[in-house]
Amino acid sequence: MWRVRLDETEPDSSTKILSPDELARAHHFHFEKDRLHFARCRSALRDVLSRYLQIPAAEIRFEYQSTGKPELSLEQNTRRLRFNVSHSAGLALIAVGAEHSLGVDIEKIRFDVDTSTLAEQFFSERERANLAALPHNLRLPAFFSCWTRKEAFLKATGFGLSFPLTQFAVSTHPESNPEIEEIHGDLQSAGQWSLRDIQAEKGYRASVAIQSASPTLSTFVYRRFCSTIQC
Repeated sequence: MWRVRLDETEPDSSTKILSPDELARAHHFHFEKDRLHFARCRSALRDVLSRYLQIPAAEIRFEYQSTGKPELSLEQNTRRLRFNVSHSAGLALIAVGAEHSLGVDIEKIRFDVDTSTLAEQFFSERERANLAALPHNLRLPAFFSCWTRKEAFLKATGFGLSFPLTQFAVSTHPESNPEIEEIHGDLQSAGQWSLRDIQAEKGYRASVAIQSASPTLSTFVYRRFCSTIQC
């Protein structure tokens, strides 16, 4: 897991290694800050992947699933890498693994969110009940814990919001070990996945989902264009 700061003071050169389609996507953002964050995040992703694959960052090629989830092109991906990216309010996480599907989500905790309405719309009945049973002071962090855990799982499956949100449940308590409690009522399928909370920075909640019962997780702070992988 790589933690990336997207608010930088140094001269920006992130667009130099991006592909034409990535540059086009960056220009679709209305605000300049959002364009910069997208470009820096994609640039960091290319840089990180280039270290694992030992090929220049600008030469990395992506393929896209029907759902839009990016993958490395098969001919370049000799290490069978999987990756996923999420960013929020100037902070990004890049998850990289081998063979197993994975997904990551990070969210800046906001106090102006109508958690009850969103939980009613996006959480399962089990998750809503667990959330309502918590003390009031835990409900906001619990909401974001549940949100990031669900989103990480959805991104790992590759289905995104096309996967029925109410048909699987994750743990909601922000101070407990995260887990997928059921998938369509199938506890055995849920046991094939692992959820981990990521300590990003104060004021954020983040989670990663991995299709493995016992993954090993290492974390790094990203430094732009370091010469070694463990910067």
